[in-house]
Amino acid sequence: MASLAQFVRRAVNGVVSTTGRFGASGRGSIPTASLYFSDAMSGLIGDRAGRPIRRVSPTVFACGDAAVVIRYVGARELAFLRRGGFKKIYLLIDDDLHALHDGDGLPADWRARLIAYRDGALRKLLELVTHVVAPSEPILQSYRRHHSLRLDPVQCHAAASLDHHGNAGRLDIVFAATRSHIEDLEFCAPAIAGFLARRPDAHLTTFLNGHAPAALRNLPNVTHLSPMSWEKYRAYVAGHRFHVAIAPALDTAFNRSRSLSRLHDHAAYGAAGLFSAQAPFAGAIADGASGRLLPNDPEAWQAALFDLAGNRDAARRLAAGGQHLSAAIGDRDRVRNFWRHQFGLT
Repeated sequence: MASLAQFVRRAVNGVVSTTGRFGASGRGSIPTASLYFSDAMSGLIGDRAGRPIRRVSPTVFACGDAAVVIRYVGARELAFLRRGGFKKIYLLIDDDLHALHDGDGLPADWRARLIAYRDGALRKLLELVTHVVAPSEPILQSYRRHHSLRLDPVQCHAAASLDHHGNAGRLDIVFAATRSHIEDLEFCAPAIAGFLARRPDAHLTTFLNGHAPAALRNLPNVTHLSPMSWEKYRAYVAGHRFHVAIAPALDTAFNRSRSLSRLHDHAAYGAAGLFSAQAPFAGAIADGASGRLLPNDPEAWQAALFDLAGNRDAARRLAAGGQHLSAAIGDRDRVRNFWRHQFGLT
């Protein structure tokens, strides 16, 4: 997960390949590549016979007369795209880079890197791009001069068993987000801390390390893990289960244009999901069936945690509903068929 911020920094500096050598087949990846392309197309990517898609770099793939860019390019990738003679170049982007401003809820350094990329390499890339693919209409509206295509992310984690919900012991809660969501957590952090103080049998895990909100630091039943690379995070998801997962989000244009990937994380952990009642969650989550939709009121978040702590059967039912929704939205065949159609593959 931390690799995303590191990757942005490298992209801004014009260095994208994880091997440091353009065209090498490094194994590094970013979440967006897995969620929208490489997982669904894995059997078609590589140098073996019958695999028509070539991985040019961790964020650039080529198939015949088409190329796909996953969010970021550097100078070498741009040079490759210019000389490649491609009839179609797709940009897959899952953040609204035109909704960046002081009130967007992002950490200042995170925002600055995204703006630097948007106003630098991305402008050059858009001179070559023919199609833009994104998970939300607000993002696509910023690229009206290009062909626009909407695509939801796949469920790229294995489905979790829900057997852990039968354990009446510790209630495990997870905040499965990067540092870009710290301000989203801030508004309800004191209320969550109050819940944890009154329920020492509950435990919260984040991936924020030393960046966690002050209210959630130095508590005996909170663990702040260090951010992980995407590969390590996927291994962590495969080996850990939680009862409840929280996804608070400030009501900003940037947040409303995000994807439903958090739903997939929660389902993979086997957790009952708590979400802010706004896009993208409000358009997909059935409140009380596949998750809970909550107002951005700290007391509502605290009350929801107390409810689930006192009713483990309800938490299990919500987790099961979330898994069912995740499987439907995150179907890999849907994404695979989307790209096969774009590439003209039979």
